[in-house]
Amino acid sequence: MLRAALDLLVPPLCWACRGPARDHLCAGCRRALPWIEPLAPRRRGTLLQQHWSPLEYQGPARALVHALKFRSAIALAALMAEQIVGALPPRAFPPDGALVPVPASRMRRRQRGFDQADLLASELSRLVVLPLQRPLKRQAAVASGQRGLGRSERLSGRGLKVSATREAAVRVVLIDDVCTTGATLELCAKALLAGKTESVSAITYCSVH
Repeated sequence: MLRAALDLLVPPLCWACRGPARDHLCAGCRRALPWIEPLAPRRRGTLLQQHWSPLEYQGPARALVHALKFRSAIALAALMAEQIVGALPPRAFPPDGALVPVPASRMRRRQRGFDQADLLASELSRLVVLPLQRPLKRQAAVASGQRGLGRSERLSGRGLKVSATREAAVRVVLIDDVCTTGATLELCAKALLAGKTESVSAITYCSVH
């Protein structure tokens, strides 16, 4: 009742277009979400068994990612997790696997007060009833991190270092909000496969095409 009264006084706004909305997105922006074939083509030489990404990084999907990361709209993690689960087949979530968020750098966590991939992984863990593990540690190898670097430079670890500080499950599903070049996912997979993990796949909310 209190929520309904507040909505009448201050109607909630759509995080994409800032128009009136319920549940974070207006009807028009929900229709405009750029859904794509969720199973991304397998790149030659990739360490990932599969990479699931149901949305293209544009339009309302891009706006949601930006609102979560840069405007502290942490409630959007639940909406994004629901959209992921609704779009992906059950085989994207192996019953003997564990969800592992791609870690943000210490500087980003300190600036934002949260780790967006960890929030997303936590919501997914709740929905699909898989354990959440946090074995990965991330640090920039250069002051500017990966900004401005190409895929080959990122894969070389020039702008980023990822290490596994503890053992993870035999089967791991990496979780992140967006995939641009895929290099960060590959570095995370490499760190996990150096231990007891035998299979790594990935799920990102959206990806650059």
